[in-house]
This record gives sequence, structure tokens and C-alpha cells, in this order.
Amino acid sequence: MRQRPVVLLTGVERSQGFSSVTAKLFEPLLGRPLASFALEAACALKPEALFFVLRDEDRAAPEEWEGLARSAGSQAPVFLHFEPGRASRAGSATWTALRAAASALAKYPGRDIVVVPAERPLLRARTLRAFLGVHIRKGCALTFMSAEGDTGQAGVLAFKSSDVFPSLRSLPASAGASWPGALVRALARDGKKAGLYECPDPVELLAVRDRADMSGAAGALRDRKNLSLAGQGVTVMDPRSAWLDWDVEAGRGTVVYPFVFVEGASRIGKDCRLYPHVHLKDTRLGDRVHVLSSTVIEASTLESDTRIGPFTRLRPHTRVRSGSKVGNFVEMKNTDFGPRSKAMHLSYLGDSRVEEEVNVGAGTITCNYDGVTKSPTVIEAGAFIGSGTELVAPVKVGRKAYVAAGSTITKDVGAGCLALARARQVEKPGWVLDKVKDRRSRRG
Repeated sequence: MRQRPVVLLTGVERSQGFSSVTAKLFEPLLGRPLASFALEAACALKPEALFFVLRDEDRAAPEEWEGLARSAGSQAPVFLHFEPGRASRAGSATWTALRAAASALAKYPGRDIVVVPAERPLLRARTLRAFLGVHIRKGCALTFMSAEGDTGQAGVLAFKSSDVFPSLRSLPASAGASWPGALVRALARDGKKAGLYECPDPVELLAVRDRADMSGAAGALRDRKNLSLAGQGVTVMDPRSAWLDWDVEAGRGTVVYPFVFVEGASRIGKDCRLYPHVHLKDTRLGDRVHVLSSTVIEASTLESDTRIGPFTRLRPHTRVRSGSKVGNFVEMKNTDFGPRSKAMHLSYLGDSRVEEEVNVGAGTITCNYDGVTKSPTVIEAGAFIGSGTELVAPVKVGRKAYVAAGSTITKDVGAGCLALARARQVEKPGWVLDKVKDRRSRRG
């Protein structure tokens, strides 16, 4: 039985336009770190070990790189090397990585080593599997992956450790960008052959070296994602304007309209509708959920058969229960909104628990923050909150209670009660005429 390969993930190419705040290989790309795409493709080879040779400026805690490997599906041991000094040019980056990892990789003499640049996020797992298969079948000591018309400078290669490292050590340290030809000649002198594998889709070898490359990679990954969703029964009405992060899931029958953005660990159920300009982040939707236009939802859960929007904002830790409706210009935060309840207009519910079949009238506000402490509001089942109500927390409205419009509620309302908390209306006949006469007399 053939031994599993060893993967060398390289990240030493020179880059431009990336800030020092976030290491380049951890820059977000469709909701993932940039390096995770190439790493996941490499981990599909089921490597025996993972070696990382990275730029010193991409230094991160070992557990972060190990975490990336685990999330890519590999349980192989991870070895890290950070290369000091300036990053290498594209042609010599692989040479730098090979020399840095030579002593460590030489401990795997009978293995095939597969080198994958971390800056190639479009490289597919199936391409790497086919590449390694050709390398093995042809019995090559060294195989380069190339795009049509080039000579293997993409930085993806496979080689037999025991064949290549002796020849590699014979090359001068200054070989730099000329190392591929020099290494092939050294192998030929020892009676060993090198091969070339042409990548079926040259786009896969796109290197991310600057922000423009990052944008190009993002667009290509978006197209792949939307095509994948279509294969799963999801309709993306305008694939060029809808952006769904790589790990977003959506159920069959769901329709995504133009200019929808879905980020992070979001999950969308079956037969949902996401209308134009909806923005979801780390949000879970049940089945048959309709999110109307210009709605923003973050870190929240919408259960099945709910209807949200338009112009709704749900902030973190909000749950909208099955069959409920939340309408235009309603904001919720840290709120559990009960089954079949309604809040249709111009309201704010914060730190609240709303039970089933509650009606929240237009302009209702929970006054949950006194400048020091956040306090809860509880509205029990079947209650009716009239328009323009202020609920000053902590406060509870009892089961099937009514709160009259325009009330400011500062005390708990008992079950089945009507609460009125507003000043008596007073009219002063002739007040306007008196006011006008007084103004004229002052002018005169």
C-alpha cells in the first residue's frame, strides 16, 4: 500500500498593499482566512504530515495554524517554520521554502512531497489529486504543475524526497528564480526524470499578491459558490451581485434576489426568500422564511414561517419564533419574540422576552438602559401593546393585558388588565386667539 504524501504549504511570496494589522494569509476571503482554501485542497490528499514555511510577518500562534488544519479536515501533525527577512519574488519563493524545509522533509525519505502555495485560493482538491496521480503513474522524481504556456513557475510541485533533496543540496544557494531548470538538469545527470502537468483551468493558479488579486479571487470564488448553490436547488437570481460566504448553507427551493449579502456561519433553510439588499451575518433561518428588502440581521435565529422586513434590524442574540411577523423600521436586540406575535412598525425591543400572540403597536419602545444597567422587559402571551407606548424596564406586562396607546409604563401590568399611563387631555378654548393678540400687542 502506497504511503500517504507529505504536504508543504508555502507562504513566502512577496506581497503588496496588505496591512500589518492582519497577517496576509489570515486576511478574510469569503468568510475564511485566505490560506484556508489552498490548505483545504491540500488536506484532501490525506497527508501524513503538514509543513508550513511562512513569512515572518505572517507569524501567528501555532494553535491558529493547527486550527486551520483541523477545520480543513486534517488530523496530521503540523510543523511550522517562519522565514525571516524579506519575502521572496514569485520565481524564487518555492526555492526559499524548499531550502528552509529540506532538513525536516528529508526525514520522510520514501514519501511524495506535494508543495502548495498558500496564496493560490482557487486551487481545487480534484486538481491536486489528479496532479499527484499523474506524478506517481509516470514515475517522475519531480513534477511541476503549469498553466498553459508556462514552464511550471506556479509553485505547485510534487517530488520524491529521496530523489530530490540530494540534487537540491548540490545547487548553489544563489540559484533563486533559476532553480527549476538547474534542479531538472541535476536530476537528469542522476538518471531521474522530471515531468510537467498542465492545470486544466489556469484560473486555479491565480496568485494573490495584492489587493487587486484578492478582489479577483473573491469574484471567482463567489461564482463557484453560486454555481454550487444552483446545483443544490437554490436560485440565485443575479449571481454577479449576490455574495454568499463560502461556508454558508442554503436549502432547496430558496430564492436569493440581487444584492443580497450572507456572511459567516449563516444557515438558510428550505423555500426561503431573501429579497434585494438583505444582509445576514452569522444568522440561522428555518424553512419558508421571507426576509424583505433592506433588512440587516446579525447573530440571530429566525424560526420557520416567519416574515421579516422591509427595513428591519435584528441585532445579536435575537430569536424570532415560528409564525411571527416583524415589520418595517423595527429593531430588536437580545430579544426572544414569541410564536405568532407581531411588531409591524417603528418599534424597538431590547433585552425582552415576548410570548406568543402578542401585538406590539407602532412606536413601542422598551426603555431597557438607564445609563448604567440593562434591564429586561417581559410581555406575556396574548398581550396587546398600544401604539406609542414606552415600557420602562424592568417591567412585565401580564397575560392578555392591554396597554393603552401613548402610555409610559413604569410598573408591572397584571394579567387581563387595561393600563393607562398618560396625562389627562386638557383643552383651553380661545388660547390661540389670545396668543395672537398678545404677540401683536408686544410688537405695537
